[in-house]
Amino acid sequence: MPNPGIEPRSPAVVLVAGVLTCGLYQVYWYYRMYEELELVTGATPTGNGFWLDFALVVITCGLYGIWVDYKISMQLVEAMRMRGLHPPSDNPTLVVILDVAAYMTGWLTNLLSTAIQQDLLNKLVATSGAPGGGPAPSSF
Repeated sequence: MPNPGIEPRSPAVVLVAGVLTCGLYQVYWYYRMYEELELVTGATPTGNGFWLDFALVVITCGLYGIWVDYKISMQLVEAMRMRGLHPPSDNPTLVVILDVAAYMTGWLTNLLSTAIQQDLLNKLVATSGAPGGGPAPSSF
């Protein structure tokens, strides 16, 4: 039975919603990602609560957010490996590159990071029998 705490989202919708809301959707997305990763793995990406990490991202003008995205990607990759799946090993590196590039692209590449991470979470939940299992939206 699917866990109601896990909400499969289309990575394309995550990307478009981020653009249409000028990034405000990303705050909600990160909040949900923290909750969902805790349901799937038993821990938040950084070991902190969402609001503490959000405050650190704001205080550091987004620099701490690069670390948060790296930790999210590492947690997703590790959770996939623990369930016998074969995640893309370069995913954390790609996310960091996109986040650093976000400073030059007006945060557009950060939106790509969230879509990539959402796609991994969808695959993890759909193929591993983890909470919320069921068909995942198609990836982009």
